[in-house]
Amino acid sequence: MKRYKGSIALVLLVISWGILFFLTGNKAPWYYFTTENNNDIIIPLGDVPIENYDRMGFTSGLIKYSDLNRAWLVGTERGEVFSFDSNGKQLWKRALGLGKFVSMELSQDGKIVYVGEQSPTGQIFALDTKNGNVVWSYETSSVIGVDVAKRSLPSVVHISVDNEDNIYINAYRFVMFKDGGKGYNARSLAFNKAGNLLWVYPKDEVMDTWINWLDGNGAHDTVVLSSSAYEMRDDMKYKDTLYFINKKTGEKRNSLFIEPMQPFDKTVMRGSPNFSKDGEVLAASCSDGRSYLFDYQGNILWQRTLSEPQLIDGAWLNASGRDGYVIGDKVFFTTINTFNRENWQLPTPVNHPASNSLFAFDKDGKFLYRYKAQGTIEKIDFAGELIACAIGRNVRNHNYGAHGAVVLSARDGGVLAEFETEGPLQSVGISSDGKSLAGLEAPALTPEGKIIGAYQLHIWQL
Repeated sequence: MKRYKGSIALVLLVISWGILFFLTGNKAPWYYFTTENNNDIIIPLGDVPIENYDRMGFTSGLIKYSDLNRAWLVGTERGEVFSFDSNGKQLWKRALGLGKFVSMELSQDGKIVYVGEQSPTGQIFALDTKNGNVVWSYETSSVIGVDVAKRSLPSVVHISVDNEDNIYINAYRFVMFKDGGKGYNARSLAFNKAGNLLWVYPKDEVMDTWINWLDGNGAHDTVVLSSSAYEMRDDMKYKDTLYFINKKTGEKRNSLFIEPMQPFDKTVMRGSPNFSKDGEVLAASCSDGRSYLFDYQGNILWQRTLSEPQLIDGAWLNASGRDGYVIGDKVFFTTINTFNRENWQLPTPVNHPASNSLFAFDKDGKFLYRYKAQGTIEKIDFAGELIACAIGRNVRNHNYGAHGAVVLSARDGGVLAEFETEGPLQSVGISSDGKSLAGLEAPALTPEGKIIGAYQLHIWQL
């Protein structure tokens, strides 16, 4: 009898492990429970490959706050979407797709969350924020192709939702040419809230460039998308920096070519542009360190230089610009790490003095203040007069103590709160009432051979 009882207990233990593994995706699910320490609720998100600290492409994650459900929505590299309440309780989880999630946005009413993946199908999913059920999905591989053998996978790299709840996405994949060169296939797509495809740009061909960002909230029915390919080839058709699209028809209204500055071949925008709330002006930051404010048609209102490339010992060093936002009566731009123009993977001898910073201007272009971080400002989010910043890696001086979340005053850039994480913080979100903050931490392998951090969500109260 004792032997039977022991066997039954063992079977029940295995079944329990199987259920927990199914729910958490963690081989050691008994560790997969929320912990809290000094106003830091920590929620493990499962195992992911541990990347080299200095690697260019790094582990990421996505965070959005749902006012409707008073919950945090989290998208992961494991192809999973979670919903957590402010205490870290899991409300639901959905394992979707075949790849990793790289973009996320909410509908205007907060009832739907849109998530985009990089995978053989390159899908965008529309999920009900209340229960995680799939409302609709679309495979972008049908419009930009796929080559699994060469790992050329379509990616829904950015999502924008306009005031009428129409959805605009950028999808792209890289392609390899016979001569060994690399290019891109890219298109922008528009959907209504029901998931009906409204248009594809370009209509009859792919763009031969990398498009990383777009915003569908421009005045007079304008969508803007930016090109992000650093290489300029003679046979490229889509060489312009910005493309302005009629959101009703999907036809190009106009485009803008911004002359590159030395030592670059092309002007690149990766984390912008973004329209103001009224859609009348547009903020953009360039990888070469320049920043712009445009009107909704692309006319330049003013330009500022945040970071000027410097020639040091025969190598061009620059602090790359990325974000551009118009929030209220202010315009915000960010710069990230210092890079070597000739080989972006090689370390640089110095940090560019303008690196890892947030700059604030008024709408007339008057400089207001600058916040200097000790690591890359990986993500920023806004709530009223608060700015939340995710501070990630500094690949130049390896300051591991810089990682974490910082909350700034939008009025003067003063630091209001700081929360430390062991690993680099790759994403951040702040609740609309400014009372709760969430950040996604990633693990990393340091050059010294030490593993720091973990793939986990932090929730802090302000």
